[in-house]
Amino acid sequence: MSSEASGTAEMTSWDEHTWDGRRYDEVTGPKQTTGGMTTAYDGDLAGTGEMRFLMAYPDDASCRSVGYEVVTGTLAGRAGTFVLEHVGGFRDGVADGTFTIVSAAGDLAGLTGTGSIRWPQDQPGRYTIEYHFA
Repeated sequence: MSSEASGTAEMTSWDEHTWDGRRYDEVTGPKQTTGGMTTAYDGDLAGTGEMRFLMAYPDDASCRSVGYEVVTGTLAGRAGTFVLEHVGGFRDGVADGTFTIVSAAGDLAGLTGTGSIRWPQDQPGRYTIEYHFA
């Protein structure tokens, strides 16, 4: 039986650079970047996330991204760590994407599922996760 979790996500740090080490916003036009982000989750999932990502910008106003995030926290009364595989992008002032739970440990061992996040620029994100324990 699947369960659903939802809540907010607050970015607590952001670091993004082009392959040659320049800040992403110092380079205009098409580019590729890599970086990291930390997130504080609140709601049905309470915890923190550490994400590493790759981004491809066709122009200065949009991008596509892929990444992996290690989340440490509590979900459904169980504490542990799990890994999310993210696919998403940014367009018209909104970052959004989907993710898949690819592994879990601690009391969260056996956790599987998928979810989505929508993050308007300069606002907290909103996530939903559909999950179950194997």
